[in-house]
Amino acid sequence: MLRTGVPNYGYQFGIIGHSDLSTDKSVGIRGQAYSSTATYEGRSWGVWGIAGNATSGYNYAVFGMHNGTNNGAGIVGTVNNNQDVNVPGIYAGYFIGNVAVTGIVTAQNITSSDKRLKQNIKSMKNLKSLDKVQLLNPVEYNLKQRYSVSVGDSAKKSRPILDEKSQQFTKKHFGLIAQELQEVYPDLVYENPDGMLAVDYVGLIPVLIQSIQELKSQIDVLTALEATTLPVKQASKSSGGSTINDFDTSLEEVKNVTLEQNAPNPFSNNTEIKYSLPQTVNTAYLCIYDVQGRQLRQITLSKRGNNSEIITGSEFTPGIYLYTLIVDGQPTDVKKMILTE
Repeated sequence: MLRTGVPNYGYQFGIIGHSDLSTDKSVGIRGQAYSSTATYEGRSWGVWGIAGNATSGYNYAVFGMHNGTNNGAGIVGTVNNNQDVNVPGIYAGYFIGNVAVTGIVTAQNITSSDKRLKQNIKSMKNLKSLDKVQLLNPVEYNLKQRYSVSVGDSAKKSRPILDEKSQQFTKKHFGLIAQELQEVYPDLVYENPDGMLAVDYVGLIPVLIQSIQELKSQIDVLTALEATTLPVKQASKSSGGSTINDFDTSLEEVKNVTLEQNAPNPFSNNTEIKYSLPQTVNTAYLCIYDVQGRQLRQITLSKRGNNSEIITGSEFTPGIYLYTLIVDGQPTDVKKMILTE
């Protein structure tokens, strides 16, 4: 039904479409534009809305409003000929498919993260995120202007996409180069239909959290190593040796002494700690501490050369532990082991 300038409820409508729900589907106005040629040239708009010169802030090219208590949306957009959309709530806009925006989006960004929507869930605790994060290269940059090239017209035109007066264009940006991130975390980089790469910065947050946790664990190790000074002093005094303050050599100068990472780690039953001691060593101890630096066990190592000790998990409660190799009164190395339930 076409009407020009017909007042209705205080409004002027160019077109009014009304459909009573007499069947299972009801459409007020349908707009369709489709190329009938095989060359796919020209333009097509299903609905073209233009609005302007009314009260500032009240010009709507397309206006959609949800009015009711049942689920639905003011505007629904889909791809792949998906016409039967079940909107699971009340939204101003609901879209199935990718949404592209070239300007600034002002929103409270909430990402769906319900466990019921996920599968193949695995902990990140063994991924060594800190090592990978250190490979990332944060940069600052400005955006380049991009252009939209008209296709299908007799005279092609190139139009800028970004408003060069906008803050998005004039301000500095901080982030990562997608190609560089792709080498470290390929699952955080996506390729857009135009071939450009995009970064999932939200997905990077758990990686950073895991890195902070690893860094905190390393700080705990260093704190605990410092706390081992007292028990080492006590052990040295009881054996008649020097205290740790009397040592002139650094840890790196203790030759031919090695302490390996326990395996398996984490462990739940037993784990093996391999070490190597030269024949010139007088006294050697394998000491186990909690993260507060309290010594829980001291094992005297009487054998020299390449050997190992088996640590039984039942002797401790699940948690994080530190172990160090004390050679002739000096701690030569410290490592972390994790006991699980």
